[in-house]
Amino acid sequence: MERRCFEDLTDGERLWCRDVPFTEGEIIGFARRYDPQPFHIDPVVAERSIFGGIIASSLHTLSACTRVVVEAVGDVAILSGVGLHEAKMHAPVRPGDILAVRAWWCDLRRSRSRPGRGLASIRCEVANQRGQTVITYGYRYMVACRNATGSG
Repeated sequence: MERRCFEDLTDGERLWCRDVPFTEGEIIGFARRYDPQPFHIDPVVAERSIFGGIIASSLHTLSACTRVVVEAVGDVAILSGVGLHEAKMHAPVRPGDILAVRAWWCDLRRSRSRPGRGLASIRCEVANQRGQTVITYGYRYMVACRNATGSG
């Protein structure tokens, strides 16, 4: 399959992402390394927290979902990430949750100052197996254009 360039992307084009399962061991392991809040790493403390049990770090949720989005993007000529759209946590992610990532390309525009490059966003809505939205967020990428003159 040929590498896809900016001109090949379509506003609203869906990315097909695999599901993202969360286990208690993975949640605790990630949190111990990167976000050691007691409600992420200690089941006894977590049980007494406002969450009533262990929950995944929002950074873990974002990282795990990023992995499946990057896989779904495939061979697109991304030159660089240039930003994140606001990430909003709507509900906690718990051990045993399986997240479904709905992602799509949007806000496509060719760079005015560098016509050989385009800017493209990916928006994401993530829900657990009960259909409850857990996080919404997005990425902004610089993507190579096939035609650097800005035409076609």
